[in-house]
Amino acid sequence: MREVIYIDVLLALNIFVTYLLLATTVLLSAVQTKRWRLLCGALLGGAAALLIFLPSLHWTLQALIRLALAAAIVWVAFGWGNWRRALRCYAAFFGMNFALAGCLLALWLTLRPAGMLMQNGVVYFNVSLITFVLLACVSYAAMRGAVILLRRRHPGSNACTATVQVGEQSITLPALYDSGNKLTDGFTGAPVVVAEYEALRTFLPTELHDFFCGNIDMLELPQNETWKTRLRSISYYAVGHSGLLPAFRSDSIMVKSGAKEQTTPNAIVAVTTENLGDGTVHAIIQCSMLGT
Repeated sequence: MREVIYIDVLLALNIFVTYLLLATTVLLSAVQTKRWRLLCGALLGGAAALLIFLPSLHWTLQALIRLALAAAIVWVAFGWGNWRRALRCYAAFFGMNFALAGCLLALWLTLRPAGMLMQNGVVYFNVSLITFVLLACVSYAAMRGAVILLRRRHPGSNACTATVQVGEQSITLPALYDSGNKLTDGFTGAPVVVAEYEALRTFLPTELHDFFCGNIDMLELPQNETWKTRLRSISYYAVGHSGLLPAFRSDSIMVKSGAKEQTTPNAIVAVTTENLGDGTVHAIIQCSMLGT
């Protein structure tokens, strides 16, 4: 008996499943991305389900195609960034796919449920959409709970977030608390947070981008009533190099790590065009900003 495949159900289910896999990838990799990028990746995953209509392919060709498609989906959903960030995203997404594929294969081989078809690595369920969505939501909730439990058992003790406030604007950055960072403003003694320019790009005034990229000095800056009294340069020294970083004074920076939270008024943000880590951290917190 030939199985009837409804293309609208096929596309809807695979778009939904791909989105859940990408959402779980965000949890596992701790790499943030835009929701619209996840949706675009899910749409690509739905389109990839059309492989089910091709003649049966050799398993090696199936594997190569699926790996290439998975890589494309991750690239669409997360972008490239740097190689560490990309590798983290690929590993998390591939791991989730292999886990899901293993469960579905075991289900198909042992129970052979009616209405289930596997062809060229694509799975089709002839069940009501509502039923499948409910099951998928339960599965996602279980995966999310497992990730949260894992993080509680093995917390990243130095991981935190930093919320920078300037006037009515604020931005929250994933950050790392560094007990060895004692950088302060030489004039005011305020603690200094070092943050990546790319993470702050949309927060900073457009006319000041050249300054924060190190292309012009403060004498050449256009006037900006909100920012002109906030700008300064911070001298720094690290192993093997030293120099000046463009910086600005915030109204406050709130650092949060787990249940611990501390707000520091008038803290300084020094801006660097270099990456501070593997793409999951965009700021380094000064040691005094968590009460130490």
